[in-house]
Amino acid sequence: MNIRSIKMRKTIYLFIVTLALNGCVMTQTHKSLVPSKPSAVPDYFSTWNIQGYVVSYDGSATARVMTEQYMFGDGELEGWTRFFPDFREDLIFLMDDSWDIPVNEHRAEYMGEARLDTERFPSCKGSLKKLVQMTKRSGWKGLGGWLCAQEASAASDASNPEAYWTTRLKENHKAGMAYWKVDYGRQERNQVWREQLTLLGRKYAPGMPIEHAYNYPVIEKSDVFRTYDVEVVTAVPVTLQRVARLLKYKTQPGNLGLINCEDEPLIAVGLGCVIGVMRHPINKPLPNGLSDHVFPKAGRNLKARLDEVNRALKWHRLAAPFAVNDDAQFSEQLLTDEWCLGERETWVPHHHAGDTLRESAHAVISRCMPLPEVHTEGGLSPFVLASRYPNGAVCVATVERLLLEEHTWTTPRADITLQITDAKGPVGIFGFYRSLKLCYDKPLPPSVRIWAQDLIGKKPVDITSEVEMKGNTLTLPGSLLERIGTQAKHPFDESAPGLILVVE
Repeated sequence: MNIRSIKMRKTIYLFIVTLALNGCVMTQTHKSLVPSKPSAVPDYFSTWNIQGYVVSYDGSATARVMTEQYMFGDGELEGWTRFFPDFREDLIFLMDDSWDIPVNEHRAEYMGEARLDTERFPSCKGSLKKLVQMTKRSGWKGLGGWLCAQEASAASDASNPEAYWTTRLKENHKAGMAYWKVDYGRQERNQVWREQLTLLGRKYAPGMPIEHAYNYPVIEKSDVFRTYDVEVVTAVPVTLQRVARLLKYKTQPGNLGLINCEDEPLIAVGLGCVIGVMRHPINKPLPNGLSDHVFPKAGRNLKARLDEVNRALKWHRLAAPFAVNDDAQFSEQLLTDEWCLGERETWVPHHHAGDTLRESAHAVISRCMPLPEVHTEGGLSPFVLASRYPNGAVCVATVERLLLEEHTWTTPRADITLQITDAKGPVGIFGFYRSLKLCYDKPLPPSVRIWAQDLIGKKPVDITSEVEMKGNTLTLPGSLLERIGTQAKHPFDESAPGLILVVE
């Protein structure tokens, strides 16, 4: 054998070894189980609540602060595009109410303009493309905008809706806009109008999802449907009610058919939904000195729970939300949450301190897989959600309950059994457990290794020696899941655990 042949064989051997090492990279290099590249999922951060916060929720002033200065400035309560340095690359920055309305106007005839207001964004000089570029340079996935569901009557072309939206869709697409959130307005409940806007968007702004609301059937012919505004204290059961209703529809071909369950990241991962982040990182009283009644600390303290948002977004790098297809199962049992409102614990005008809120939802919901089995030793049970994603990944989440007498919340620990049936993808595990059993369709081989990683961590941990493997069942103690699932938590963060598990 000549030297050239020997060198060629060595090269081929090294190439094969490299492939093999990449295939079992966990054991050799302890590479993160979470991809480094942000997902293409249309998750976003809405500025609505930070707009309200900086003006102490003075309704007449909320629209005035949707400006370039607040987005990029260095003053107190400014610089919103610097929020979430750990995960903004996974989010679209969505300008909420009034980015397209003259700064001193908030009259109905300007709403729905869908063109950048020059006075609000002076350095852009009317160039939406420049604003998109500025936002991306700040580290965000893209820029989106809130729109009123109507044509702006002050516009000269408002009398011809098709031409009106064709022009604006072309302009927004050329500028690189990533998302439209279409909310209330004269056409808010006009299903035909919403469906036609989606069709025009698909033609003239391909790749820019258009989000709808109000008309539940429109999800079958749209990209994204938002479950809509909720009070934080009862957001879990109310959002689950609305998601359950939407899951019974079937997406028509050519549409994304995604549910945006707003600021409930555990519901999003548990049921294959998109996230619309509403919380922000300023966790202190309003500028006027009063407590933030939109995010009451007694009512779930969401602004102290940013890690759970980050973990959910990292899961979306592994498993993308998927279209509704009447693919859900629901437990017959309903769970009811009750909450007696304290002072400044709601933004809903007709709810007052002393009122008791009661909301119910299905105890267990699953998509594309059997319902999880849930066992508790009496007392409170968590909401339990599970989904098999189209790529084979499986996710399970336990979600908190309200405690009426204690005026707080908790996630009850339960013994939960999940029928995995096969091991085509990773398993995402969110929330708290007493134990979690994963049942596969084949016995686990003696040589199997189990790896787990906090979704916001950097390295996996070999937990093989800390779990029980018997036949086709893998049993994980709740204490282990909590320890691994919060391993990379930030100080003082109160988020539920969230981890990825891989059977190697």
